[in-house]
Parts: sequence; C-alpha cells; structure tokens
Amino acid sequence: MQIEAYSAAAVFDNLKPDWNALVDRSQVRTPFQTNEFQHTWWTHFGTGDLCILLARSDSGELEGIASLFVDPKGVLRWVGGEEIADYLDVIAPPEQMEPVRQAVFTWLTRPDAPIWQRAQLSNTPDWTETLEHWQALAREKGWMAEIKELDVCPIVPLPSSFEEYLNQIDGKQRREIRRKRRRAEGGENAVAWYVVSPEMDLEAETETFLQLMTASHPTKAEFLTSEMRAAFRDIFANMHAAGWLQLAFLTVGESPVAAYINFKFANRIWVYNSGLDPDKAVGISAGWVLLAYLIEDAIKNGHTRFDFLQGGEDYKLRFGGKPVRVCRLSIERN
Repeated sequence: MQIEAYSAAAVFDNLKPDWNALVDRSQVRTPFQTNEFQHTWWTHFGTGDLCILLARSDSGELEGIASLFVDPKGVLRWVGGEEIADYLDVIAPPEQMEPVRQAVFTWLTRPDAPIWQRAQLSNTPDWTETLEHWQALAREKGWMAEIKELDVCPIVPLPSSFEEYLNQIDGKQRREIRRKRRRAEGGENAVAWYVVSPEMDLEAETETFLQLMTASHPTKAEFLTSEMRAAFRDIFANMHAAGWLQLAFLTVGESPVAAYINFKFANRIWVYNSGLDPDKAVGISAGWVLLAYLIEDAIKNGHTRFDFLQGGEDYKLRFGGKPVRVCRLSIERN
C-alpha cells in the first residue's frame, strides 16, 4: 500500500467525488468525515501544516484517507476539530482499516513527514480499533501512548413504527412523551413543526436557529462567537446543498420556540445542536415535543438510528439512547 501526502487545501476540491465515495464505504461513515464538513472546518479553523494522506493499492485504487494536520504547537490532530466534530477517524472500508492504519502510522514516523512531537487524536468512536492499534504501534517504539474516554454518544436503535419505539423505552418516559404531546397539541395556541425545505430561505432560517441557540443557555451563547457563527453558516449551507441537512422548528402560533439542527446521513439522523426560547416555550415542553416528532419522522422515513452525538445528558438516555464511547489517543514521542 502506497501513501500520497498533500499539504495544500486544494486537495479537498480535487478529491471531492472520490473522497465522498470512500466515506460511503467507510467503517466510520459519519457526516463529519465528508469532504463538505472537513473542507469547511479547515477553511474556518485550520492552522499549521495540513497533512492529507491517501492510501492507495498497488493498482492505484484509493483505499483510505487520513485527514490530519500538525498545529502550530507541533501537535498532530484530526482535521474536523474536537469542538464541533463528534466522530473522527481514518476513512477506509472495514476490510482495509488495519492495513490503511498501519501504512498511515508508518508514514507519519518517517523523517520526511511533518514534524510533530505529540499527538492528540480525539473523538474517535470505540466501534473501531484505530486508537488501540496506534497505541500499540507507538508503544513498540517506546513512546508514551494513552487512551482516555472523552464522552459518550447515546444512540437510539429505531424499529419499524413509532409505537414500537415507544414500547422499547421506559414506561414512565413513554407516558411523558404522550402526555407532553397531547398538552402541546391541545393548547390555546396552535403548535406545529416543519423542516426547512430546499425552496425556503436557508440563510434566514439559519439566523433564526442561531437566535434560538443563543437564547437557550448562557454556555451556548458564549460558544457562538462570531467565528463559530460564520463556520456554522457555511457548514449548514454546504450540508444543505449536499442534501444532508435537517433544520427543524417547532412553532407556537407563528413563533419559532424550539429548533434542532441535524444531519441526515448514512440512513441515520445525527442530532447536531438545538435551540430554545425559554420564555415562549413555557408550559409546553417544546424541546421534548419536537424531539418526539423528529424521532417519529425518522422512523417513517426508514432511518435505522437516531444518534444524539456527544453528551450523556439524562434526556438522551430517557429517549432510549444507548451510550457509545468516544476517546482520545495521546502520544508523546521520545
């Protein structure tokens, strides 16, 4: 297996069709591995030395991608950023993951590779063996290499009907969902929900979402710096153009009171972020109600998983999420 290394951002444009075709066959097939997400992240946040490694078979077929960079402090990291990309890993089909990882690690230790002293490879799911494999290879060289759990991603397996879903969660939670929906739907003001469609004004809807996200909690307001807002606008626009964005709002009367920004990808819904107007949502449990609508819609559209992404909040578990670990591999070279 041969490794080709690219350090110019033009590789994202030049490789786009082949990149996404490989993601479709990859073991870690998530929206965060797509060319659209990775390119947009690098455009807004990339610093240091970009290091996109392509693994090709002897016949020239693309077998894997390792999307990496060395930051200005000499730390090797995944492109995508641990702040806003919930899953990051080597991009390769299951049968090629081990040889691709081996070839990538070997290349990274060559003298002509970008200079790095430490590695911080974060948000890698434990359904692959990437971190354990590279930990073992690093320790063979006498380097410090430790794996630490960072968070969990609660994932809901979706059955064939909403009633089946309700029956697979805790009975108290099932009754709460039904009660909250009845109360919201039977209130004085009409409750409705919608998903932003291709013919709607995505830019305006995005601004409404960002307003709700800011209003929902002080930590989210602090997180939404001008830089992060600009990145989100471009991520949402690019994922929308690819057909992978689900921006949903719950309205009371005609006022948006709750919102979710999700990705529709690989037959799953990936719950990326949310917003809520706490004043207008009083008394109707708007976030819960919209979430129930979205789970029901996901089942109707044949999705097999509802992935809450990072954060082990109680409500995710109460909605039936089964935690999956995401971890970080830290390597310190001698």
